[in-house]
Amino acid sequence: MNETIMLSEIKAQPELIKRCMETNKDLIKEIGEAIKEFKPTNILIAARGTSLHSGILAKYLFQLYYHLPVSIATPSVFTVYDVEVDLSKTLVIAISQSGKGKDICKVVEKANKTGALTLGITNTKGSIIANECKYNLWNDVDEAVSYAATKTYTSSLYLLISLIYELTNHEDLNLESDKVINALNEGLNHYEEIKTLASTLKDAENTLVMARGKDLSLAMELALKIKETSHYPVHAYPCSEFYHGPIVMASEKTPTILFGVDKVTNDNILKMIKDLKSLNVKTIAFTNNQEIAKEADYSLYYDVEDKYAIFTSAITLQLFTNELSVLRGNNPDFHKVLEHIETI
Repeated sequence: MNETIMLSEIKAQPELIKRCMETNKDLIKEIGEAIKEFKPTNILIAARGTSLHSGILAKYLFQLYYHLPVSIATPSVFTVYDVEVDLSKTLVIAISQSGKGKDICKVVEKANKTGALTLGITNTKGSIIANECKYNLWNDVDEAVSYAATKTYTSSLYLLISLIYELTNHEDLNLESDKVINALNEGLNHYEEIKTLASTLKDAENTLVMARGKDLSLAMELALKIKETSHYPVHAYPCSEFYHGPIVMASEKTPTILFGVDKVTNDNILKMIKDLKSLNVKTIAFTNNQEIAKEADYSLYYDVEDKYAIFTSAITLQLFTNELSVLRGNNPDFHKVLEHIETI
């Protein structure tokens, strides 16, 4: 293995998720009761980067199982334009690894003024976002050293799914602790296969990543991770959107990665793979579906049920990113351009 700091943080996740579970067990129940009492009519998610991608999954799950409309915040409305939006019946969820994002904090501040119920998900107690939110859940997965976020992604996924289960009691969201940990370990067990997959993109100049529905969170996260650690253009699309114009980019010069770990959308992924292959596109699939695995040119198959496969997929995409970065001669732990970025 290429022993980077990023890799060490990836490998630590099965143990760290246990602490996240224990820290938030009672908090999830308390916050679930507060949300039920508040009776929101809509939900607003405020986040950036990897935190936003965990929020993308939550956007789907809240709508699918809690049946409320969910939107993604546009922080510039609150910061640059300094407008007050009526969020009096809104559950506002701010997700931030560091808890330091001033723009996300501004969203929460304005939301509190108009009577919203505000919830923070952060890895940093005492941060400005944590202090501004009325309620908080904690990643509690140790401070991130590598720039590329890994453990806060998987722990945020866990916290959001668990909170929505608390609100809905839907069995699709009922996560057993041991199975979550096993799903993360299953991802680690595929590292040798992942090294082979990563080598297929060693000299790529452009890459596409696709998924549909709930899996879009994974596609967006992988695209970001490759961009910030391998430093070349990668574009993520929902399959349905790709047909409306971007498909003209598809060629032998755009190897494409697809995620298929949702039985409801797997037929869409299978069709996309066939369509891409007809355009001479090399396809790589991360999937728990054997038909998808066979149809793709390259694939990583894991025998994990859908509601846990999101965790296996998350850790395998992180391993893939780390390996690809090193293969391309980069350092996935640091980039001077990213060192002092602050959004306002």
